[in-house]
Amino acid sequence: MTDWLLLLKIALGTVLLFDVMLLLRRPTEGAVVTTLPASEELRRKGVNMVLMPLVVTFILVLDLLQGNSPLPSLALLALTMAYLALPRSLALESEFLLLDGWRIPLTRVLSVKPTEDGVAVSLERFGWLTEQNIPTGAVANALLERYGSAINATNSSSDRGSST
Repeated sequence: MTDWLLLLKIALGTVLLFDVMLLLRRPTEGAVVTTLPASEELRRKGVNMVLMPLVVTFILVLDLLQGNSPLPSLALLALTMAYLALPRSLALESEFLLLDGWRIPLTRVLSVKPTEDGVAVSLERFGWLTEQNIPTGAVANALLERYGSAINATNSSSDRGSST
């Protein structure tokens, strides 16, 4: 069981380290940037905010029950908490949208719709169609400015087509 537990810690630690490094990406010069506070980040995480620390705590308990050193599990717990609460930069760059550390080409943004608390961005990400909610701020406003004219032009052309 100890070998599987060690492999689990290594795999989880590698994924978390990769994600934390992604989150440390900085936007390019001249980008429109919004940084979310830790409380907003925790709210965006939803159920993962509870599940991730519980899994690592379970691994820590297994370590203690088996008499293993708790230091790797405690480091994993610290890495998990850093991942969950690390402030992330949302940025609209000239060619990309920086979202959760990933640079998504603007050509993959399909639509931008205003919501009560920001904008909903429909985009293709890793080959899947997804919708991301971006809270109210400079990036949401810039996206609405950039894509609002395209949305209005599409709506007005469809209105003209239906009236004839």
